[in-house]
Amino acid sequence: MQVDRLSINNINNIQEFLCNLNEPIIITDLFSHWPSVTLAKQSPLVLLRSLVTQASTELVDTLIIDKKYKGLIGYTDNKFKNYTFEKHNAPLISVLKKLIINFNNQGSDTIAVQSALINECLPDFCIKNSAPKFLANVPPRIWLGNAATVPGHYDTEHNIALNLCGKRTFYLLPANEIKNLYVAPIDRTVAGPAISLVDFENPDFEKYPKFKATKEKVLTATLEIGEALYIPPLWWHNVKAIDPVNILVNYWWDPTSTKSDLGLEATDSLLHSILTLRNLPESQRCAWQALFSHYVFEKTDEFKNKSNEYHGILSNSHESLKSVANALKERMKQ
Repeated sequence: MQVDRLSINNINNIQEFLCNLNEPIIITDLFSHWPSVTLAKQSPLVLLRSLVTQASTELVDTLIIDKKYKGLIGYTDNKFKNYTFEKHNAPLISVLKKLIINFNNQGSDTIAVQSALINECLPDFCIKNSAPKFLANVPPRIWLGNAATVPGHYDTEHNIALNLCGKRTFYLLPANEIKNLYVAPIDRTVAGPAISLVDFENPDFEKYPKFKATKEKVLTATLEIGEALYIPPLWWHNVKAIDPVNILVNYWWDPTSTKSDLGLEATDSLLHSILTLRNLPESQRCAWQALFSHYVFEKTDEFKNKSNEYHGILSNSHESLKSVANALKERMKQ
């Protein structure tokens, strides 16, 4: 099933619209004013040469994937200790020049710059290519290289991903499909979040038979130059860049105060729960499940705005939230 396309001309408040959407959508004209989009439409080499003139000497995380792995970022063994890539710190300008040199060499190793902060490695880029107003305070990141595959994973924040150059296809599934995704161990990830071992586009049903129940639910979004994909938090996405040069710029943002104000992340809660609850007897796990349902997932608001006498954590009082968060962080240091 194909992800729908939408023009921002039909939306009054784009940020509010996206935060209430809870499904992926392609936005066709959010970045159409960018000079870099115009250069990319001329040719990948024109854009690369422009970026070379803007690049700083800042080192960026760069993956080199041996050609025998066909661009897949993943594991080489069932112990999840060895990867298909070597990770290096390299100046972005060197990576850009390497992509220019290898443009017509289809047999070369795969190069993949991952999540580099644009303000650091391309300091003039944001001046020439301004973000939409609702993303003005969000630091953009750049992902670039030749044909590479990022396995299925999720992000915890809202994500706008602009396909700046080349062609990139996203294969997406909602969070509740995790039971059929054969997720690798959460503590041995290739980079950040846990990843699925399944190729969402061409699954191996002999190795991953449970994915049969999920295959028909996969959403597909193939982005042309200048198109952006909105990915809601916790949606799985398997990403395939298929051209000799592929460049993506993304913005992660979180409209809540949990991370920026309280200094806490939901992923920390998940890891903490695995450490403290996963190995308890079943009866205790069920009891904790009931408590989590009451306080977290059902979000019972019996104390909110009910009385002026109670201003604690269950009333969503910012002062109380901050106080408890600070106490929790201090406790974790012990």
